[in-house]
Amino acid sequence: MRARSPFEGAERGANGDADLWRSWYGRCMTSSPSLSPRFESALVFAARLHAVQTRKGSGTPYVAHLLGVTSLVLEFGGSEDEAIAGLLHDALEDGPTNTGRSALDIAGEIEESFGDEVARLMWGCTDAAPDERGVKAPWAERKVAYLDRLALKDASTLLVSGADKLYNVRAILLDFLTSDVGETVFERFTAGRSGTLWYYERLAETFERRAQDEDVRERRGLVALIRELRRTVDALQHAAGSSRVKSRDFDPTRL
Repeated sequence: MRARSPFEGAERGANGDADLWRSWYGRCMTSSPSLSPRFESALVFAARLHAVQTRKGSGTPYVAHLLGVTSLVLEFGGSEDEAIAGLLHDALEDGPTNTGRSALDIAGEIEESFGDEVARLMWGCTDAAPDERGVKAPWAERKVAYLDRLALKDASTLLVSGADKLYNVRAILLDFLTSDVGETVFERFTAGRSGTLWYYERLAETFERRAQDEDVRERRGLVALIRELRRTVDALQHAAGSSRVKSRDFDPTRL
């Protein structure tokens, strides 16, 4: 009897067709032979965890974001653990809402299935998991706390987090430049235009400061990612008629 592929029985849900996974995974294995079946299992786990979820405003299956972030992690020199963390970086924030399971329950399964390092990276990239009632702290409180924590994270966590932020700001910029979306793209976000620009400016500044640290400088891919994040944030500010200075002036506590 042939071995059963982890892709068999994967929920089609929001990801449309399991063939997409096979095709994408095949390309990854061709270009990155160091990826193991553990990565394949993480793909299926992430697909099931986010199967009912779509991206804000666009209706795009959420798995597109997870694949995009993971692709960036690999393109900028990430390891298999870092790539798996890219697939699972939103597991604790969105998994409870998607599945009805607690964040701690999901975290426990991820640690058991994919190891301590993946779990550590996932926690390090988590903005704020909902509490036992499914409630998150206010937006400004969460973002300020995340920025403070980011200033202390190791290079591996910065790579996964940076890939997430780069993917997001690229998506915002692309939608902003699309004629039928434009300025309304900011209506998707709790903080609106000013708060969103403030947050990405602060993120770019925080990553740039960390790029001066030895452990970050040693990873050329991470340094390149940070430069690309800054370039893209600047492009979004320019397109929106803002600037670094204007973005910094926003007071998030006003939200």
